[in-house]
Amino acid sequence: MKELTGGLKEVNGFLFSAIECAIKYNQRLDFALIFSKKPCNASGLFTTNSITAAPVVLCKDRINNPVHGILINATNANACTGEEGYKNAMRLTAEVANLMDVDPSSILMASTGVIGVQLPFEKMKKSIPFLIDRLSKENSRLVPEAIMTTDTFPKELAVSFQSSKGEYTIAGTAKGSGMIAPNMATLLAFILTDFPIDKKHLNQIFAKSINETMNSITIDGDTSTNDTTIILSPITEEYLTDKNDLLKFEEALIHLLKKLSKMLVMDGEGATKAVQIKVEGAKDKKDAQMAAKAISESLLVKTAIFGRDPNWGRIACAAGYSGAYIEESNLSIIFDDIIMLLKGKPIIYDKKKIDEVMSKREYSITVDLGVGNASASYLTTDISYDYVKINAEYTT
Repeated sequence: MKELTGGLKEVNGFLFSAIECAIKYNQRLDFALIFSKKPCNASGLFTTNSITAAPVVLCKDRINNPVHGILINATNANACTGEEGYKNAMRLTAEVANLMDVDPSSILMASTGVIGVQLPFEKMKKSIPFLIDRLSKENSRLVPEAIMTTDTFPKELAVSFQSSKGEYTIAGTAKGSGMIAPNMATLLAFILTDFPIDKKHLNQIFAKSINETMNSITIDGDTSTNDTTIILSPITEEYLTDKNDLLKFEEALIHLLKKLSKMLVMDGEGATKAVQIKVEGAKDKKDAQMAAKAISESLLVKTAIFGRDPNWGRIACAAGYSGAYIEESNLSIIFDDIIMLLKGKPIIYDKKKIDEVMSKREYSITVDLGVGNASASYLTTDISYDYVKINAEYTT
């Protein structure tokens, strides 16, 4: 497996476009299209939030169809917009389908931005011909920028890998700096591949890969109304179903998703730290995940990380209320390689060394529950003054 430098355009068969539509702001890319002339197998994972954006509902309705494209807009979530919001998503994707001469049910949609505001339908409809006119392989570089909201940099990656039938490629882009505590994927992520994989295996491998990567990050503990991750692979007459080929695909996909997940966390709103919370010695996998999630989302833990305060008691507390089975006398907590708590007993530590660890941009905190062999990890951020400022002024 190797990482490639070209991003989305490394996968042959797809065209891309992004324009300035002024959906909310002037002079920024905010309307994008990913398109394949060949119909694709699609797999998608979506928010578990009961308040679900119109484009998510549309995608759920269409994800099992052959898919030609994904229409994407930023700055407006089209969430809490009722029947009108769903109709707008239907009409916009129908316009794309009509101009591209494909079935309307083959166009998906994803949106991100402010909740509770109707899309400027007429403006967006009039922009679609310009969006289509600019479709090209080279314009792939515009899509990661067009889908951003509070992100500070565009995120994309491509990898290639060998199979029994030759070399294949997977590429992806993602966005999301806030409202990130996924229960499926992250806010928006789009993955493309030329690997010939059938729908059944694509669904299985994609769900497993997302669970190990984008479902194991958190920035602020909020699950969005719009969480959407979609993968596309062109439909073909002959799929690769050999176990080793599927394993190679899975390994490459997990590598790509881990890298994109880390980019998201490193760009968390106001974040100054990216910390891997590793839970070991849990009774089972579920317990390990519950403990890792609780620690990663604790505001007290996250503010301590920001302030470089080695208050490991907050970590023990979060593990304790997580629901995981814990015996205090077996609990150990370690910052990088500095032991803070060993089998329930506090350890005297070097304050200078712990400050050096907590001053780093990236480090790990290991929590050993000491009651079993299961493990899990979450990648989390700190919560800073800037996070409060960004989100206190989000709509104003």
